[in-house]
Amino acid sequence: MPMSRRPKSSRHRINIHRGYSVDEVARARGVTKGTVRRWTKSGLPAITDQKPMLILGEDLIEFLTMRKAPFQRCSLFECYCVKCRAPRKPAGYMAEYVPLAPKTGNLRAICPVCFRLMHKRIRYDALEPLREVLTVTITEPISSITE
Repeated sequence: MPMSRRPKSSRHRINIHRGYSVDEVARARGVTKGTVRRWTKSGLPAITDQKPMLILGEDLIEFLTMRKAPFQRCSLFECYCVKCRAPRKPAGYMAEYVPLAPKTGNLRAICPVCFRLMHKRIRYDALEPLREVLTVTITEPISSITE
């Protein structure tokens, strides 16, 4: 009995030497046409001086490769900023530790680039090495309504 082959991923369905309409890109990637139009607004190059708008296969593969960023690990002194999509050291080297359980808590800090709040789950044991570099304030957890 012959073995069945796995279907190719959607990236293999894209030919770098061909132009695609928004509908064709949506079908090849398994997304909606609105998603493809948002991609063109956020940086996917497209030929817009004619109808239908064309997206070159080479540009599409490059755009999708750039969107898939590698997994980034934070060092002990960094928190991950969701807005910047990168690990960052806290602004002013200051952070706040909020206990969530007896041995763990949440480290909160401000991103120095976009000034948004960053969070990081951390063990209570890891606070001492962290305090050598950052100014960490320990706050009391907010009591629940039932207490």
